[in-house]
Amino acid sequence: MAIEDIFIALEEQGEQESRETVDAAHEQAHGIKEDAEEQAKLIRDTRVEAARANATLKSARSVNSARLEGRRAVAGVKERAIVQAFDEALAKLASVRSGAGYPALFRALAEEAVAGLDGELVLLVDPADASLAEDFVKSSGLSASVDATGSTRGGLTVVADGGSMLRRNTLEDRLAKFKTLGQSEIAEVLSA
Repeated sequence: MAIEDIFIALEEQGEQESRETVDAAHEQAHGIKEDAEEQAKLIRDTRVEAARANATLKSARSVNSARLEGRRAVAGVKERAIVQAFDEALAKLASVRSGAGYPALFRALAEEAVAGLDGELVLLVDPADASLAEDFVKSSGLSASVDATGSTRGGLTVVADGGSMLRRNTLEDRLAKFKTLGQSEIAEVLSA
């Protein structure tokens, strides 16, 4: 029986070692599984955060693009409205001369244009304004001549210092100044 007892003891020892090896393998597998799950969670969280950041960035870009497009659209509408309004105003300027208040308007434009000038002046006017310009020269006591070869819808250009100085004070010039102001407002809308 001693051999049988030895075989039984060896068998039991083998089973014990086998169980211990299997248990150690199970523990090692469990540890590996936990590490893998932690790494997977970390990777998943990192990717979710990256996707969230990317979505936020894309959303912000879309919003900014929409805002810019909206501003451009508003500026385009304003620009077209300004151009249309000034085109209509320019067309109506032709009828200003026939109004009863035009002689007073011409005189005010002329006084403003010659203010502070001295010496020999030339008033360049449209042929339709020649008599108004001559009346202005006579009544103001200026040393000036009238050149009725200009082309304007109203107003005048004063030439001084032998042609080295020009002062344009025509209705078209005044309208152009207001148009420039309107365009600068559009530029402000675009840059805001």
